[in-house]
Amino acid sequence: MNRSLGAAIALAALIFPGFAQALQVSTYTIVSERRLELTRSYCKQHYGLDSAELKSPQVVVIHATELATLAATLKTFKPDTIDPGRRYLRRFDRLNVGVHFVVDTNGDVYSLLPLDVIGRHAIGLNHVSVGIENVGFSERLTPEQLESDAALVEDLVQRLPSLRYLIGHHEYADKSLPHYALYKELAPGYKPTEKSDPGPAFMKTLRERLAARGIQLGT
Repeated sequence: MNRSLGAAIALAALIFPGFAQALQVSTYTIVSERRLELTRSYCKQHYGLDSAELKSPQVVVIHATELATLAATLKTFKPDTIDPGRRYLRRFDRLNVGVHFVVDTNGDVYSLLPLDVIGRHAIGLNHVSVGIENVGFSERLTPEQLESDAALVEDLVQRLPSLRYLIGHHEYADKSLPHYALYKELAPGYKPTEKSDPGPAFMKTLRERLAARGIQLGT
């Protein structure tokens, strides 16, 4: 990690109150007044909501960044506006992509957005979901990431009783799954894109780990 990036991350990892197994979470905030303004505008256009507030989220969405490093991942999420190279997403709004948590390959967890702020990470579900990104590629996610994801989801369930569903990004647009009843998109022509992250194998194992802890969420 380079020095400028390290300086932006809280030097002392925070122990989130209530986190299972005292999971340590470092802060790398991407919140700014501009992002909140853009998020509010995005939510009005796409969900008919005049607010950037995430209220009673029902879905946890697990992602893989398809980027090799933590530094590249945080650099992607930090700007308020989306990279012009992401032409399809930019056609429908300038708000940058953003998630609530990033999990590095060694299992370290970083908080990017507060749980009461909407992030742009899953078309049609941002207004009802918490996003968790795993650094790396779907076929090469690590056991450490799996354990941190399980601990993180366990804590979220304890703190957010509204949560009902756990899905992989590759499942988000599957109309046959129960969570899809929550899908909402008001912008004409803005359609879900096909995703493969983090993959069925990772999600199967994650669900097994959670079931062993007595946690079962729908899809």
